[in-house]
Amino acid sequence: MSTLFVKCMRLSLLLAAVLLSGCSMFTPKPVVVDTQADVLGAIPAELQQSFGDALELLQDEEYEDAETLLLEVTQKYPNFAGPWSNLAIAQSKQEKYDEALVSIDNALQQDEKFCQAVSLKGVILRELGQFKEAKDQYLAALVCNPNDIMTLYNIGVLSDLYLHDNVTALSYYQKYLAALGSQQDETVQSWVVDLKRRVPAESQQEPVQNIETAVEANSSAPQLAGEE
Repeated sequence: MSTLFVKCMRLSLLLAAVLLSGCSMFTPKPVVVDTQADVLGAIPAELQQSFGDALELLQDEEYEDAETLLLEVTQKYPNFAGPWSNLAIAQSKQEKYDEALVSIDNALQQDEKFCQAVSLKGVILRELGQFKEAKDQYLAALVCNPNDIMTLYNIGVLSDLYLHDNVTALSYYQKYLAALGSQQDETVQSWVVDLKRRVPAESQQEPVQNIETAVEANSSAPQLAGEE
């Protein structure tokens, strides 16, 4: 298996982890979390049920059915960022990246501080070949949520494979590994070893640990609105 394939496959899995609690048959039913109840009011029961059903379809990798249901949800309840974001995931999984970009922009129109959507837009832009814009989006995601470990990883991959910037790739891979703490990623460790051979010592930077918690920061429930 090529390194390119492994990295791209992992990126896809990390994307799924951003807004889904998992894809295993043993994963509990997703819990819908509303962080903008004060702004939008209580979640309508129909919305909660439909959104939960859509998340289960995503967990089961029924992306076409999930897209169909989420299109209905977003048409009826367009003011919630979470359904738009998960619609973008369903579309991305079907390689409908132009449509996914429209969906994620709709999510950010509802809540520009929905950090998961900010990061997800970077992934979609990368798939569309807009690499510089993707990097800018990832950096914005880190401003939105400095504890976003997966965005550190994604900047590393983008810099490594698409921008051919070994110095930046090495720096962000190291930050990603530092953020993981004791739960290390052996694959990324091997990439770091390889890059250290190619990056001059004077250009190498010590990773800065600016992420308080690793596992907790990367575990997020699907949301109807943005994070506080």
